[in-house]
Amino acid sequence: MAVDTLPRRAAASPFERAVSLSQVNWEIAAYLAIVALSVLAHLWGLGQMAMHHDESIHAWSSWRFYTGAGSFNCWGGVTAPTYCYDPVYHGPMLYMLTLASYFLFGDGDAQARLPMAVAGIGMVASTWWLRPYLGRRGALIAAALLAFSPSLLYFTRFARHDGLMVLWEIWMFIGALRWLDSGRSRWLYLTAAAVALAMGTHELYYILFFIFGVFLGMRLLAESRFARYLHWGLIGVFALCLTLMVLNPPLPIGKGLYLGEKAFLVASALAMAWLCQGLWDQRPILTERLLTTWREDRHSIWVALGILAGIYLVEYTTFFAYPRGAIDGLYAGLAYWLGSQQEYARGDQPWFYYLMQLPLYEPLAVLSGIGAVVAMIASVVRRLIVQRRTTNDGRRTAADEDLAEEESGDGSQESVIKTPSPDSRLLTPDSRLPTPDSRLPTPWPLAPLLLAFWFFCAVIFFSWAGEKMPWLLVHMALPGNLLAAWALGKLLQMADQRLGQAVDAQPSALSPQPSALILAPLGTLLMLVAIGVALWRLGLPATGQGAQSNLLQGLVPLIIAGSLIYGLLTLAGRAGGRAVLALCGLTVAGLIGAYTLRATWMAVYEHPDTPVELLVYTQTAPDVPRYVADIRELAVNLTRNSRTAQDATGGLSMPVFVDSGDENGDGSLAWPLQWYLRDFQHLVWTKKDTFQKSPGPSTFDVTMPDGSTALAPVVLLYKPHVTSEVRQALEQGYVQPYGETGVFNWWFPEGQKCSPNDPGYKRFYYSSWTSEAILTAAPTEDGGRGGCGRDISAEVYGPLAPIIWPFQRENWDTLYKFLIYRDLPQVMTPGAREMEVWLRKDLAGGVGEASASGGTADLRLVAQTLATMPAGSSGPTGAAVDGQGNLYVSDTGTHQIHVFNASGELTRSFGGLGGELGKLYEPRGMAVDGQGNLYVADTWNARIVKYGPDGKPITSWGGGDQDLGDGRKATITDGDKAKNEANPLGFFGPRGVAVDSAGNVYIADTGNKRIVVTDDQGTYRYQWGYAGSELGSFNEPTGVAVDAQGNVYVADTWNGRVQVFAPDGSGHVGPIPIITWQVSGWKANTYDDPSIAASPDGTVYVSVPSRQQVLAANLRGDVLLRWGGAGDDLASLNNPSGMAVAPDGSLWVVDRSSARALRFVLPQVQAAP
Repeated sequence: MAVDTLPRRAAASPFERAVSLSQVNWEIAAYLAIVALSVLAHLWGLGQMAMHHDESIHAWSSWRFYTGAGSFNCWGGVTAPTYCYDPVYHGPMLYMLTLASYFLFGDGDAQARLPMAVAGIGMVASTWWLRPYLGRRGALIAAALLAFSPSLLYFTRFARHDGLMVLWEIWMFIGALRWLDSGRSRWLYLTAAAVALAMGTHELYYILFFIFGVFLGMRLLAESRFARYLHWGLIGVFALCLTLMVLNPPLPIGKGLYLGEKAFLVASALAMAWLCQGLWDQRPILTERLLTTWREDRHSIWVALGILAGIYLVEYTTFFAYPRGAIDGLYAGLAYWLGSQQEYARGDQPWFYYLMQLPLYEPLAVLSGIGAVVAMIASVVRRLIVQRRTTNDGRRTAADEDLAEEESGDGSQESVIKTPSPDSRLLTPDSRLPTPDSRLPTPWPLAPLLLAFWFFCAVIFFSWAGEKMPWLLVHMALPGNLLAAWALGKLLQMADQRLGQAVDAQPSALSPQPSALILAPLGTLLMLVAIGVALWRLGLPATGQGAQSNLLQGLVPLIIAGSLIYGLLTLAGRAGGRAVLALCGLTVAGLIGAYTLRATWMAVYEHPDTPVELLVYTQTAPDVPRYVADIRELAVNLTRNSRTAQDATGGLSMPVFVDSGDENGDGSLAWPLQWYLRDFQHLVWTKKDTFQKSPGPSTFDVTMPDGSTALAPVVLLYKPHVTSEVRQALEQGYVQPYGETGVFNWWFPEGQKCSPNDPGYKRFYYSSWTSEAILTAAPTEDGGRGGCGRDISAEVYGPLAPIIWPFQRENWDTLYKFLIYRDLPQVMTPGAREMEVWLRKDLAGGVGEASASGGTADLRLVAQTLATMPAGSSGPTGAAVDGQGNLYVSDTGTHQIHVFNASGELTRSFGGLGGELGKLYEPRGMAVDGQGNLYVADTWNARIVKYGPDGKPITSWGGGDQDLGDGRKATITDGDKAKNEANPLGFFGPRGVAVDSAGNVYIADTGNKRIVVTDDQGTYRYQWGYAGSELGSFNEPTGVAVDAQGNVYVADTWNGRVQVFAPDGSGHVGPIPIITWQVSGWKANTYDDPSIAASPDGTVYVSVPSRQQVLAANLRGDVLLRWGGAGDDLASLNNPSGMAVAPDGSLWVVDRSSARALRFVLPQVQAAP
């Protein structure tokens, strides 16, 4: 019988299959949207931020690997022709992935950060695998939290290993959970690959393995035959740890390691693991899974080990080109970090470092972590109560059943997605595992227990580690945010269940409509607003009637808040406490989420390389890439006719003279300039001893591309290395196109650990618990751990001072401004390392502002009279001249006024430190009226002091209602219009004062961004100005002057301009300037006190301390004359500050750094037509 066989239809190729959107639901669409936003957030502007010191090292090393440069330094002092592992710069995976990025997309800042950005996107997408454990909603929330977490987003756009580690960590977490749940080999393979990748990325995997190892070890012990002895064994271990903590003997290995601190870590981890163990399912789940896999799927174990070993060998042997790396990778990292880095303690941060960072950037993680631990402890207590009841009664009571239901909710980690895998035999009823005691409350699911354990152990362990850096925050943020996602998912589920029940139920007087539950979030929001208003009013500083008014205005919102709380409790009693609690919690979480999103925007996009963020540490300043871009343009213009095969476009052959620091590399500009100038073929790296030794015209000679010898076109030096001799040598052939000083890198103003009275969080570094031996230990010179070299025990705070600080009312205003706006207090200035850029004179005009630099003219203006400050003088600043030609100079450092005659001879001094009349606190600007009375801006007494012609004080006006420390007084209005009006004579660091012919006194209230006008007795008349950059607003006005026509000139320093105001005909000066003009060299965030003066004929004089210059201009700002330049002769100026016009038209200039004043007779000049 013949059988015809029909030909089998060929399977359609993937490109021929129809696209069906029927399986795309809103959950998938939401995931795709979050991942798409994560891609945008990670890649947008990836190369805009200046390369950090560490980033530049990693980018440059990867570039050398990519270009095959050779001569890599390896562990053990070995050199290899290709990349090899050195624990100083962490594991090889970053360099391999960055090489791939360079290969695909070329080398650059964005390409160096691309692997970390891709890892961050992968981390967000990986939350899809967590749906069985966090629930559908929880996993979606986790994706959003990980995508827009400030620390995670910032450091997954940052060329450091931590951006990769977070991806491997979440893969380890997912793989382990899903393998334990299903037994499928693919999850075991994912875990093995993640472990190998983590080992090849960063040495902190030792800490992670210890954390996870303690958790698993505790579980294995609990499932073993020794479980009955576990509690007693733990008690013994805790007793041993406590003994070691008290004795704290040193470890025989490593440096700076003690058994006491290790015992604390072990005890903390064991205590947390014991707590988790008591809440997890008591069946032997882990042991059974291991035994089942070994008996029935042993092949998968060998494959997983092969994956781990294969990836590890490829990483550490550099594709088998450096076999020794396979051994180095096993121990070198641990040996290096415990052998030296733990004691060195890079950054030397205090123990509470991450307790500041976490609430600031990851508040949801902190609240979820604390809430989880509280709930865990409560669950253990409830479990003990139930066990005792069942023991006594022998049966489960109805109350116990209610208690179990309340605790567990739905309980199961599979409550949302109930699609067990075919291999999930461990969860089926016919499993060989023993059945749990049904009388006990339902166990907690594994995922939140492991996340809580991971989060708190990470906080404790990284706080213990010697090197505490902001990028390590991500290893706490990851488990913390996942735990927050689980908690928020539970709250949503609780609210959903109650809303569903309310919809099905018949409304009654005692059971309101479901829509009534909307009152819960609304009431919570209003309650929080009321509490905030109350705290704001109660926190305002005031005395007398003002304090009573604040109290009353604070009590009213407190009463409102109390009423709202009562309303919420009533609603909870009628609609269900769990639902109302869930809705209130979700409302608070939403507000915190909004703050977190703002914190992300500010840190990642608004000022990622400006040290107003705690995430910013030793960050390259934004000006450095600008310098490099200008140097590249200059190089191309200079060498475009000297192109070679190696330099086809020209520019790379131009020599650049760069400071390489001292013999230890201190002060070197290598990072990031080595990366930014990587293509330049002739970088002349020079030690400071070389150019500081007998500097002269030939010190900066280099070999040019044509073989000739000439001055280097560009010289880049670390500012502290520029001695007066070096500067003189440079000024012969160079100009400074960007001014005298540029910021090289900077950092958040931490304060000094040995100066508890100074601002900054490091004032709490030591406490009253710190031993005298530690305080008096010699300080280290390399920035690591060390004492103060003196006993400061009388100055330090209590051990809990940094924790209490945010809750002290006097700090609320400062805390609010920093949290919302990242405004730092006036007394806190970011720390910085400065550099100088010098450009050869014949190239000036091609870059920066070279044409405006001083010291280039052949003819120099020479002073006719010299007034030398008396011995002990410190920081002379302000100047004024009376009708007899006598010169008054305010000596800011000694808090005195020195008086000189017209010949420059000192005649008398008066003043001195103090707050009483006649005493001064850092006086600055001064003015003299027609009767010879002297007006002094008494800066930190926040007042103006009036002296008679005989030098005796007459009166003073103004004051401050806050103590900024060290007796400094100020009234801080932040330049707000309303606050300025409310505090007409409340000054904040006034620095300038002027008086006109009618006796009106003009006061530059610098910190409050305004000009205040009084009469000559201090009676307030009017004011104008507020904080801002628009016309009529100010940013740190440091000087004020008046000409014979009544025009008022204001040195609007941080806006970099002069504003000129004219009388408006009403007896006042108009608040809108008639003219403004820029002053090159005046910059924001500088404190060099530039000044302004005006002569009767309308000539305006402006000092520019950053450029060692004084310029003369007319009313319109046309520069008529510019003179000065660093040096010690009578034509030189060093940080010129205050100025005053003498009766004969000559100009006195206070030469602050030289502790002198110089009188110049100016030539007749006019602006060019």
